[in-house]
Amino acid sequence: MDRDIKNQRHTHYAVSAIGGFMGGYAIINFYELFANAQTANMIHLVEKLVGHDYTGLVYIFSALFTYIAGNVFCVLYRKFVGKNLRMLSLVLDVLVITAVGIITEFTHISFALLPILFAMPIQWNAFNDDAGYVSSTIFSTNNLRQATMSLTQYLTDKDKAQLSKTKFYWSTLLYFHIGVAVVCVASIFYGVHSIWFGFIPAVVAITLYVIRCDLITYLKIKNRRYSRKHKNDSLKSA
Repeated sequence: MDRDIKNQRHTHYAVSAIGGFMGGYAIINFYELFANAQTANMIHLVEKLVGHDYTGLVYIFSALFTYIAGNVFCVLYRKFVGKNLRMLSLVLDVLVITAVGIITEFTHISFALLPILFAMPIQWNAFNDDAGYVSSTIFSTNNLRQATMSLTQYLTDKDKAQLSKTKFYWSTLLYFHIGVAVVCVASIFYGVHSIWFGFIPAVVAITLYVIRCDLITYLKIKNRRYSRKHKNDSLKSA
């Protein structure tokens, strides 16, 4: 396997662990709320409106608009800045962990999750196409579908390409839930303050991404030198 593709996979797995940690943190510590996606929030929104139960609508609308704002930010950043979102997303994850950690020192309310609701769609957009596969790092439904289908296709067709795909998606699911496991254990002892343990997968992801960038730079330099040498050899032979 190409070294850069291999590193892309490892970075994707580490970022998935961040997604698992953030999702698990919200569900465990904030009344079963899932901060990585908005499906449940939108269902609750309709349910409350139809039932004339307006309790919690302020949070639901705040969460929905914050999540939308994260996606809008991605579009505007790519349009007007044009740089890769990946490092920005990882730095933002670190800032979000810090922000939530500080907020929960003073209060334990659902609005403490808003920084996560902004950062997660940015992470999703930044790391959704690693190693040639479309995969979310912040929730598991499509990853489970892809993992199951590719495994079934491999078992029936013996297609090695499907085996590689199977490994990618099942590994993504595994590392996502390793992130969940970390926050589960941390929450037993530290409750809402377990957010600080999110630095573990964040630091690992940043380290792997930096290594990948260095590797890409190295390979580009190496290819340039090879091309230059090949050109010089061709001129000499001519």
